[in-house]
Amino acid sequence: MQVITTDVAVIGGGAAGCYAALNLAERGIKPLIICKGLVGKSGASLFAGNLVISGRALGNSEENARNTAEFLIKYHNQFLIDQKWAQRCGQWIEKVYYPELEEAGLYFRRDDSGEVVTSPGKIRSIAANVQGNSGVPFMDLRRKQVIKAGIARMEETVATSLLSNGDGSVAGVFCLNTITGEYTAVIARAVILATGYSDRLHTRSTGTREMSADGIAMAWRLGATLVNMEMQWWHTNDLAHPPCWQRMQIYPNPMLGSEKSARMLNSAGEEFFNQQQDDPLAFGPYTVQLKALVKQVRAGKARYEGGYYAGFDHCDAAEVETYTTYGKTFRQLGLPFPATLAETAVSSHYRQGGIDVDTSTMRSSIPGLYAAGGVGGHSNGLIGLATYDGRVVAEGVAKDIATARISSVPQAQIEAECRRLDRLRASSGGGSSPCRLKEQLRAVMWEKVGVEKNASDLKSALDDIERIRLELLPGMKISNTARTVNYEWLDAIDLVNMVDVCELVIHSSLERKESRGPFIRQDFPLTDNDNWLAANVLRKSGNGMKFEKRPYDLPLFAPGFSRKDNLEVSW
Repeated sequence: MQVITTDVAVIGGGAAGCYAALNLAERGIKPLIICKGLVGKSGASLFAGNLVISGRALGNSEENARNTAEFLIKYHNQFLIDQKWAQRCGQWIEKVYYPELEEAGLYFRRDDSGEVVTSPGKIRSIAANVQGNSGVPFMDLRRKQVIKAGIARMEETVATSLLSNGDGSVAGVFCLNTITGEYTAVIARAVILATGYSDRLHTRSTGTREMSADGIAMAWRLGATLVNMEMQWWHTNDLAHPPCWQRMQIYPNPMLGSEKSARMLNSAGEEFFNQQQDDPLAFGPYTVQLKALVKQVRAGKARYEGGYYAGFDHCDAAEVETYTTYGKTFRQLGLPFPATLAETAVSSHYRQGGIDVDTSTMRSSIPGLYAAGGVGGHSNGLIGLATYDGRVVAEGVAKDIATARISSVPQAQIEAECRRLDRLRASSGGGSSPCRLKEQLRAVMWEKVGVEKNASDLKSALDDIERIRLELLPGMKISNTARTVNYEWLDAIDLVNMVDVCELVIHSSLERKESRGPFIRQDFPLTDNDNWLAANVLRKSGNGMKFEKRPYDLPLFAPGFSRKDNLEVSW
């Protein structure tokens, strides 16, 4: 194995990680990006469908600007957000983000007269260059910028453990190159976790193969404070079949350049969601869609894994295909477009919760450890928000790094991690493969920690996970013991992280005794702003954990009610 040193180790090569590294390099601070896949080519950022317009950019009125802020705070985060951070973020997106992207050559789709094409409604968005595919050119640009800046990269390399100093501060990170099988200890003055929003913890998920909650698991094992781990978002309209296409969404939000959008029908052929009738201002698309679907499931007219349909049969095909990618999906499946609807199903999407940070610096509770983008617990998705975090974390690190200690090599920790990984690779029990255990764990999460939750199912899920941890993990069997290109070994490493984080999600779900936005408790159906408009903070306590509430300030927007049936709340 090798030991290398750098100023800052950035774990993750998506929107937050790339932008953090670029901003650090501009300040003369040496970053190293450690990416489980390829920088700019993997993870949630790649799948961004469009880009929300903030502030007064691109013809937004004062009302548009206020609506966008309200959308982010109320409809996108259900008030579980630092509103001052949201305000700063919106101002930065308007004044810096979009002008900087255009200057760098990112093409925003324009009409024949040269005007940027936007979606309708009070919450407007743009695309680069078509709706449904904006993340690809965006992240291609970031990859090119990283390479041009000469920023060091360790790609197809998984970070397996954070290393610490004797005082509890971060010393660096231990890594495995999944192609060569080589171990590397990276010693750094600071570590930025930027491992993303969407973790593949359910049977159906938008998370990509490499997303197994590694950042949260590593931070928790080191003792970092977490927040709102129960707050999971869902796509309602991903394709039900084939299973490998479950990330492909028939997006029922406003279409770019059109007044229409996909509509949703139940198993009886009845329309139960149409953007123009049910949420014409496009404030809370995902939560509004989910709540509409929950009512259909409870009426026996849909299932979360299928039995309802979506499509564009009320639209002109040319209107859909001019500025979006949706028609291509239907054609590839052999479905006449737009006449035929496709069967759709729910997939787990962003997790709103994660590592608790100071939103002015992105510092975690562990000295020297920072979290930027989706792995942080301070805001739900959107590629612009993750990028802003990259800017903020670079500023925070720049302030701290001059006084950060130069770590000595924590040899005992390195040797312990080598032994742990070697044991995983040599697993030769008579049980299931890591891949099968992943499937089993995801099934538990889907069946008992899915869209609708209750205490009985959640406690049963904890029992199931404890059995996986104590009985099945020790007996799992790896057939491939080679060091090089061993994805079965990587599955085993992922599985340990997934077990830890799934358990944390369940405990946090039990702790929040209300329903709020996409978080639906059958046994606590009310949104309870008197008691639960608060961060659900999770800390280590000895060998266990403890929870505490931390109320949110409401300087800009407030809910306006105390308690109300969550399914009747517009956000």
